Amino acid sequence: MGAMPTALRGMVSPGEAHAHSRQWAWHPTMQKNREPETLAREDQPDSLASARAPAANRSKQLHPVLKGCALGFEVAAYRDSAMDSALQSSGFRRLSPAAARGVLIVALLATLLFVGIAVSPLATGFADKPLRRPGDIALYQAIVGRIHAGENYYDAAAAELPSRGYPTRSVFNWRTPLPLWLLGVLPTPMIGRVLLALMAIWMMFGFWHLLIRDGQFGRGVFCGLLMIGAVLPCVLDQLYVMHELWAGVLIALSMLAYGMRRSGWGVGLGFAALVVRELAAAYCVVCCLMAISERRWREVSAWGGAAFLYGLWYAAHAMQVLPRIGPHALAHSDGWIRFGGAAFVISVAQVNAYLLQLPQWITAIYLSLALLGFAGWTAPWGRRAGLTAAVYLGGFAIVGNPFNQYWGALIAPLLCLGVAQAPQALGDLWQRACERSSAMPTLQALQASARSSG
Repeated sequence: MGAMPTALRGMVSPGEAHAHSRQWAWHPTMQKNREPETLAREDQPDSLASARAPAANRSKQLHPVLKGCALGFEVAAYRDSAMDSALQSSGFRRLSPAAARGVLIVALLATLLFVGIAVSPLATGFADKPLRRPGDIALYQAIVGRIHAGENYYDAAAAELPSRGYPTRSVFNWRTPLPLWLLGVLPTPMIGRVLLALMAIWMMFGFWHLLIRDGQFGRGVFCGLLMIGAVLPCVLDQLYVMHELWAGVLIALSMLAYGMRRSGWGVGLGFAALVVRELAAAYCVVCCLMAISERRWREVSAWGGAAFLYGLWYAAHAMQVLPRIGPHALAHSDGWIRFGGAAFVISVAQVNAYLLQLPQWITAIYLSLALLGFAGWTAPWGRRAGLTAAVYLGGFAIVGNPFNQYWGALIAPLLCLGVAQAPQALGDLWQRACERSSAMPTLQALQASARSSG
């Protein structure tokens, strides 16, 4: 095997062949091909070396090209094994013991702070309390009924909003036509209810599939159970007329498309969420910035086109609204910038059918677990979900009135994903925090972990 590979002999002169044979003789690859049994004994346990010896003897008879292919398959298998191991563990595995202890302390303090706020007079939230007057659902049902009877959407909204005491001074007080116009023009609004329910079920099973694909079967089942609470409002009572439910499901479906590496569908579904509710703009901005950071310029162009189309859409909406704003139209007395802080954020996170039946301090723990799960999630689509949830939660700490608790429907499915990752994150943190050595994991240790998991 010290001679030059046979495939090259016909391409050089005899003198060059002799020089090349000396060069190839000391090449590490040729040394490996020359002594496979020795390398097997050095790098593997005796049982594995003995099991691989026959295969090593057969490899001596392989053409060099076939040997290269075999080596490529081994590298690919090792890479896939390492990737599976990385997806199944959290990013906290890379922390030093001291850093892991610090993260655990911060997480505990944040949880105690959230629980303290939830049981204090600072707590807010109305979604779990009986209505004192007909609310948004009754308003939207009335508008849908008028559209179904043949009335224009903007005329129906102009008749219903002032009569029910809603502010109409600002264009932002007027919802864009979708999905109410769609529900009104359908033969029966129940078709829209079924459509929303089917999209929600698709979303739930899609996320379960992604987690299973990443080797996270247990977390997939746990996430599916949590998401039942997030999607139940889509099928309960008359909640299907809420814009936030439609936008939240469309945002989650867009994220699902990104997880399946269908960025075109991700852009389209994100744009659909934006058309339904302008609050989806935060998610669209996150996706565009991620595309810029990853130099996916075609996707950046697609988001630019979506922004231009939405500008035209909202301009047409404003042109319809402005002539219908009367001189005595009401306005919000307090505005939208309220700095509700953690109290409003906790109330927003409570928009889940399970959590609304439980004391709010449980939602405080739920929110802490979601944030911890997102912080340790290393999958690319997991980082997208975590960044989106963080942007919305940070925004809700500044913008929003207490009665806007229903905005939580925009991120309710995403929080389920974060909570499903929390047990693994906590386990990795605890394991690292209990270790005595403060040294970071070495590359050899990570490779050994990947081999054992494979």
